Amino acid sequence: MPAKSRPVRAPAGTAHQDGFSMERALSVGQEALWFINRMAPDSSAYNVVYTIGLHHRLDVPALSRAVRLTAQRHDVLRSAFTEIDGMPRRVVREGGLLDLEVRDVGDVGEDVLTALVRTEVTRPFDLPSGAPARLVLLRRGPDDALLVFVAHHIALDGPSQVLVLQDLLDAYQALREGGSPDWSPLKVTYDEFVTAERRLLDSPRAAALAAYWRELCEGAPTVLDLPTDRPRPGRQRLRGATHVFQMPEDIVAGLVPASRAHRTTPARYLIGLFQSLLHRYSGQRDFLIGCAATSTMGLNRLGVAGYFVNSIPLRTRCGPQVTFRELVADANEQLREGMARVDYPSALLPKALGLPRASGTSGLFQVLATTMTAGRQAPLFALAAGGHGTTVDYAGLRLSCFDVPQQEGQFDVTLELVRDRTSIRCALKYDTDLFDPGTIARLAVHYRLLIRAARDDPDAPVAGVALLDDTERARLLAFATGRSDLTAASYGGTR
Repeated sequence: MPAKSRPVRAPAGTAHQDGFSMERALSVGQEALWFINRMAPDSSAYNVVYTIGLHHRLDVPALSRAVRLTAQRHDVLRSAFTEIDGMPRRVVREGGLLDLEVRDVGDVGEDVLTALVRTEVTRPFDLPSGAPARLVLLRRGPDDALLVFVAHHIALDGPSQVLVLQDLLDAYQALREGGSPDWSPLKVTYDEFVTAERRLLDSPRAAALAAYWRELCEGAPTVLDLPTDRPRPGRQRLRGATHVFQMPEDIVAGLVPASRAHRTTPARYLIGLFQSLLHRYSGQRDFLIGCAATSTMGLNRLGVAGYFVNSIPLRTRCGPQVTFRELVADANEQLREGMARVDYPSALLPKALGLPRASGTSGLFQVLATTMTAGRQAPLFALAAGGHGTTVDYAGLRLSCFDVPQQEGQFDVTLELVRDRTSIRCALKYDTDLFDPGTIARLAVHYRLLIRAARDDPDAPVAGVALLDDTERARLLAFATGRSDLTAASYGGTR
């Protein structure tokens, strides 16, 4: 049954109240994000960000017009998210809501520029009253500027943000050349996804999908009890930070051969070894994590921007004798089976499992893994994957990637891996109510240690790899005994 639309007056307080709007239903994922936003409206944890440097003399009026045209093309950019008759709804405006904000910041250094970008990244959205996105141009000079594109996740996921930015830059180039955007017409809208999802949930297949996930998750602990630096607060406050690191060259060079030996992909191999790290830190032999994925019903391939993310559960069972090979094989099989069932909305899983949601956690799982492989994607995808300082030429402009932390504090810990042919850029995002920076830095060290251990001996038991080096062991002994004179040699440590 198609999702219903009906004309309504714009919500009270909406900018540019100059006519009627159209009320639209939300997807299941959007509804979940709406309730998270109502729980913590001042949080920026679900702000999705793409910042690019523009190294070319800009025609600001043309860029401003391109923003307005792009908002006309993608109705999600001129939508308010509000509550009508007790239900969350998307209200699409005929026009307005999104304009280019221009700020002349002067010839500031990168540290100041980073701080200015962070201000935009962390500024929350008032979803009921305004646009769910903003575009801010920070100009240091006539041919040196940053375009900061921030959107709430309820409106756009990462690939959709790149799609919108590509349309924007294509429009800018066309306007600069005296023409108009040569976009392919959009034959469907985000409403088609909402309708397809509703049709799936009303079909017999939904029961089969729910049964699969129920069988996978049944009996699993709903909390992964990682050792934290502070007690978990009574309510999750969605505050976080990020630890960024590059995988060493030896790990990058050995990744493809190692994953092929396990008959899996590099991404699934690294996720399996991340499970080994979580097992070692928590001591739990059975737990769930989430793996970020995209619904097969997503409409990016048709040029439609929106929120198509769906995270699937991955169950870890790791006893004392389980080897790296066995753990990776199980992760590979689960992810292969899970991706065939990715369309069942993960936000419905706790209810399907009969689980109450604890206010102090992020639901069915508290740890998420997300991976991205930079291949022959469009230039703006490659720019995002390349990381800070990467450059491309596009739409008559020289563009550079200006990387800033984002989407922090959604989970206890999120592992983000971005891989290309020569590097693996990693980010560990974490809840600062729970963890200190040093704890997460050590987590990264031990992750690298386990990756090397699995490469060197895939049939070694996960539980048998020593995580402490001699210096760490001596420090712990000194703390436990109160003796500051202990060294590695004091207890025969030689490795």
